[in-house]
Amino acid sequence: MIQGKIKMLDLESRKVVIAAEDGRELTMRVPDGKIIEVAEPATLGMMGGDLKDLTVGHWVRVAIDEHHADGTCTCGTLISIS
Repeated sequence: MIQGKIKMLDLESRKVVIAAEDGRELTMRVPDGKIIEVAEPATLGMMGGDLKDLTVGHWVRVAIDEHHADGTCTCGTLISIS
């Protein structure tokens, strides 16, 4: 998994740019149906979510399913940690 901060979020195209802790910038597409977990305020646990539950600046962990020739990737799992 890669950890980083959301730098750009495009809900319409389902694209997210992550500024990774190691200095890389990753552009990824998050297809419908992929696992997205966000904080659940009442229990301080995690719950299923969607891209609309995230904002620029959130820290996340992402698992990449596929790398593409154009430098983008497809996200398999995205977990909000902030």
